[in-house]
Amino acid sequence: MKIAILGRGISGNAAARLAEASGSEYHIFCDGDETDSYRGFDLIVASPGFAADNRLRREAAQSGVPLISELEFGAINFTGRYLAITGTNGKTTTTELTAHLLNALGVDAVPAGNIGAAVSDLAAEVLISGKTPPVAVIEVSSFQLELTEKFAPAAAVVLNLASDHLNRYRGSMAEYGAVKGRIFTNTPPEGKIIGESLRNSETVKLLNAGNKFANALNVAADQDTIEFARRTVCRFSESLLKGAHDLENLIAALELIRCFCGDDALFSNEIVAAVNSFRPGAHRMETILEVDGVTFINDSKATNPHAVIAALRAVGINHDVHLLLGGLDKDMNFEELSVGAKYIKKAYLLGECRHKINDALRHHFPCDIFDTFDEAVLAAATAAKKGEIVMLSPACASMDMFKNYQERGERFRSAVLNFARA
Repeated sequence: MKIAILGRGISGNAAARLAEASGSEYHIFCDGDETDSYRGFDLIVASPGFAADNRLRREAAQSGVPLISELEFGAINFTGRYLAITGTNGKTTTTELTAHLLNALGVDAVPAGNIGAAVSDLAAEVLISGKTPPVAVIEVSSFQLELTEKFAPAAAVVLNLASDHLNRYRGSMAEYGAVKGRIFTNTPPEGKIIGESLRNSETVKLLNAGNKFANALNVAADQDTIEFARRTVCRFSESLLKGAHDLENLIAALELIRCFCGDDALFSNEIVAAVNSFRPGAHRMETILEVDGVTFINDSKATNPHAVIAALRAVGINHDVHLLLGGLDKDMNFEELSVGAKYIKKAYLLGECRHKINDALRHHFPCDIFDTFDEAVLAAATAAKKGEIVMLSPACASMDMFKNYQERGERFRSAVLNFARA
């Protein structure tokens, strides 16, 4: 088989390794390359960064050669079982937590997809080593789902759905939701799960996935005890997670465990211990330090308004948050952030869309515009008083100023530590 691979990033290189491991001939195409209409190729594998209007992907779609995503390529060659997690927010935490819970139950599980190894890398490793494959817990983006037909998780969850990446989907929430819903195309009915925020929401219709889901857990009236069949599974307050959004992430992870391992697994001592020991990763509501009573929080992973609102509700009390906002615009409606006005003392706007955010929000709370990231951090740190919070929760992608959200978060950490030492 001769395979054309679009892109030389993490996904493209992983697809190349899998092609080589399976004995296939391959060629990697990058923007600017000529394709000759992919003449002579049997399969085209696209990296998620190649949108439908990209020339290489457009020519691929018109070539008559089968076109699939790297996610699909990896999944159809992976001999193990896998779970899948998507949604606008909470994917990484839920993916890491689900893998953590499975490992606590004695299941060899690894995070994959958007975090951990690309699925093609997992498939290649198993193919080369001959080892028993682990259970893959795959974080899946809408970009990865666009070109899937055979992706078939044992269980899958859509955590939530809010405006994001609308620059890729022609400003259409319906198109964005339908792409997210593709995660359920081949998922068995008993493994289809939706996040708590979707259970009583009209938004769930955007998934085009019917109205029957496998959700079975609930939160007791105390908003702390998680129950299944009127029995206590665990208590949220005893974990290291915080905020209503993380409560929803925990419930989703437990739903996946129930679907994959059976009802009884929920009541094991291992599950309670694993829930209570799980520590969320960096750049997600991460407290860096406290200086003179001011708490500095790194939430660089918050790349849309929905995530920022969740963060504000988790930590804000009454106009006590100095919020760093801005970055690369994804055609989002920043007016949505006005619902967080009661938590925000002032917003410090930076990045490509700082003026757009200012126009949308300056009538709701005080806003200042900054030309550099460090200037914004310093201004917020200097203005904050004892008992207040300085939080980086940008509501935007990072690629206007940084390589990724991790680099942005580390830059914030460095700026805060420099301020503390001054």
